[in-house]
Amino acid sequence: MNDSNKSDNSDNLDGMLDADIVALLAEASTWVEPPSGLSDRVVAAVRSEATLGADPDPVSSPVLLGAAPRRTWFRPALVGAAAAITFLFGGIIVLSALSGAEVGTDAFSAELTSTGLVPDVGGSIDVTSFDSGLRIDLEAPGLPRRDDGKFYEGWVRTADGDLLSVGTFHEGSNVTLWAGVELDRIELFTITLEEAAGGKGPGQGYSGEIVLRTAIRP
Repeated sequence: MNDSNKSDNSDNLDGMLDADIVALLAEASTWVEPPSGLSDRVVAAVRSEATLGADPDPVSSPVLLGAAPRRTWFRPALVGAAAAITFLFGGIIVLSALSGAEVGTDAFSAELTSTGLVPDVGGSIDVTSFDSGLRIDLEAPGLPRRDDGKFYEGWVRTADGDLLSVGTFHEGSNVTLWAGVELDRIELFTITLEEAAGGKGPGQGYSGEIVLRTAIRP
């Protein structure tokens, strides 16, 4: 077989391997997280094949006339395919880790009641429970924006009477607040009008000027 035919055969095999890898990427099962230790087993298998298929010692081993030439071109292709698969599975593991954000549990939703302190305003909250705490998504688009040291503040009151701040904001659209307390301990959620102390006092406190409120009943 001349060099041209050998090159054609090698190109054909490489093309077949490329097609197999493309088909593998298209399979949904490829994107399932692989079992632990798979990459080590793939590398071990490649090393074992390389050891078993190693060329014999040219001095101590006889050369058989007419024997088919050893397909040494196949080994680099196999190693390359194994490396590609190992890289692919490694990428899947990394992507799984990066996208493995905690999924919360819908815990509570409620409409907010206006106290009349700010006219014609309403809103709602959706509470989602995470290991890190309670995420409170607030929508109250009727709240006018407050600036120049003035803002709104969200609060939760527990059954024990503790009043805890859950965050501050300027306007009521797309607001996310966080509470580091269990939902079954909370009995009331409120929003108040607040103003920064401006360095004239010991710190920001609770004004008691409630704009919106709702009872929490998990």
